[in-house]
Amino acid sequence: MIVRTTKPTNSFTLDAETAQTLTALAQQWQLSEEDALRRVIQRACREATAPEIEELSPAEQRQALTELRASLAAQGVDFDAWARAAQAIRRGH
Repeated sequence: MIVRTTKPTNSFTLDAETAQTLTALAQQWQLSEEDALRRVIQRACREATAPEIEELSPAEQRQALTELRASLAAQGVDFDAWARAAQAIRRGH
């Protein structure tokens, strides 16, 4: 089965500084400028709808930290090793 989707096309003009920044981000992320802009917009929307940490109760803050650690662990990040490395850097070792 072939599923066809249509995407709206938008046209706009960026100032020179913003255009250069978008180009640099796209190169850094190894994406097209369109994909980089899409990611930036999606992230801005997520952040705009996320509750501020100060608005969360202490229990909600602990739960958010627990979820963050679980997410990092699922991605293979050893949070404890990272914390030890950060402490060593702060101590100058």
